[in-house]
Amino acid sequence: MAAYNTRVKIFISSKANADADSVAGSYAKEINDYIQTLDDGTGTVLQMNTVELLNGSIMTILVHLG
Repeated sequence: MAAYNTRVKIFISSKANADADSVAGSYAKEINDYIQTLDDGTGTVLQMNTVELLNGSIMTILVHLG
């Protein structure tokens, strides 16, 4: 069996907004800041999906090497 050594990070925001990743407190900035912490060699992003939840919140699932 292969050892993929992946990690999953889930972000949830109570509302979708169109603020840029440079705007403090925005959902985009939260995700951008997390991605910026990943190591170039071992933090490769494998998959990222965003869905709207029934209550109007949005959820982003980020899978990366760990």
